[in-house]
Amino acid sequence: MSNVQELQGVLDEEARGAGVPGAVVGVTYRGEESVFATGVSSVDTGLPVDPGTLFMIGSTSKTFAAAAVLALVEDGALDLDKPVVEYLPDLRLADPEARGKVTLRHLLTHSAGFLGDVDLATGWGDDALSLAVDRFGELPQNFAPGEVFSYCNAGFQLAGRVVEVVAGEAFEDVVRVRLLEPLGMTESYYLPWEVLTRRHAVGHVVRDGEPAVEHTVGLTRSSSASGGLWSTAGDQLKWARFFLTGEAEGKPPISDATRDLLRAPQRGAALPFDEVGLSWLRTRHGDARLVRHGGNVSNLQLSEFVTLPEEDFAVTVLTNSVGGGVLGPRVVDWCLENLVGLPPIASATPVRLPDFADYLGRFETGELGFEVTDRDGALWGQMVVNVEDIPSPPAFEVVFVGEDVLAKAADPRKPAARFLRDERGRVTSIEFGGRTAKRGATVTG
Repeated sequence: MSNVQELQGVLDEEARGAGVPGAVVGVTYRGEESVFATGVSSVDTGLPVDPGTLFMIGSTSKTFAAAAVLALVEDGALDLDKPVVEYLPDLRLADPEARGKVTLRHLLTHSAGFLGDVDLATGWGDDALSLAVDRFGELPQNFAPGEVFSYCNAGFQLAGRVVEVVAGEAFEDVVRVRLLEPLGMTESYYLPWEVLTRRHAVGHVVRDGEPAVEHTVGLTRSSSASGGLWSTAGDQLKWARFFLTGEAEGKPPISDATRDLLRAPQRGAALPFDEVGLSWLRTRHGDARLVRHGGNVSNLQLSEFVTLPEEDFAVTVLTNSVGGGVLGPRVVDWCLENLVGLPPIASATPVRLPDFADYLGRFETGELGFEVTDRDGALWGQMVVNVEDIPSPPAFEVVFVGEDVLAKAADPRKPAARFLRDERGRVTSIEFGGRTAKRGATVTG
């Protein structure tokens, strides 16, 4: 197996190849921690990334929101299986029946059924989350509560609102006091004015083939619970160590039983995930079972957070451009295969189809969509961002690696999407990026 110090060269090379201006990687393996940095936090300033540079961790923030909910469950203040409306009697949802049934467990397992990919801009005041939830009656109910897994940012925003109402404090303050401070996570922040006075990375887009600073944060305060935390690799490793071993600088913020419950599988998930716990996502690397998250803030800052509990292993990758979507998985795979010693994943054999017609079209889920096109006899896919001024990632060629299952042609080892059919055999939906997107679903935002 490789020495962990070899990871620096891997990171440097892979970041250049993926066009990522700056990145940092943290690894903990059997009690030994290492952090590696490469590149710059901004191509405009040229300030080098170092281990103390703050990055947006995106949706890994959901694991903090879920832990905050479970801390209040331990207090006896919340119940995962009571309807949310019991805590928020003024809650408005588009479907009255769903309003009476949606529970915190639904919210934390992406199965509430209402439109999930939204970022409601309601300012940066302490009322931002309250004002956003007041507009949830605008979100279409695409599925009945509990019917399917479909990645739902809005569900975690609603869970965050429950936390602050029951705790009587702003969501960010609850997380700081109940989670960050007991774990000694002193380099993690939610609010821009906390970040701006500290060394931090900025997001980049590609213009004329080169990375360029995009002068926006990429989300608003209403998304704190679903994706708003900034953190360093060192603080992310503290989060990892807590979930791997229970390690904390102060009194552990939740019990061992609750820590295990958060990661335990609750239901099946949508590709590329296998199962979901309470926020935590579960996948495989061969026969090894990974517990993970990761994030993507408007294709500006992308991250990975992967643990392998039975090996006391975790890795976090923080990046400042859309190329992090390539860099992150490559670093994670290198660590699993070269540090832990897992065997490489075998490539699936592509399956050729005589006709793509059933699969072509656009599938929508709010601010994200997935478009499938035929380019000179080859099938291509693209995640489409339906938000002004936020670029969509590049299209990529896909191949079938099973019945109705797609993988990227450049990496057929890992299924990336699955088509779903109705009782008459018609393609009606697709799973991609954890979403279940309907053909012809309503687009908002």
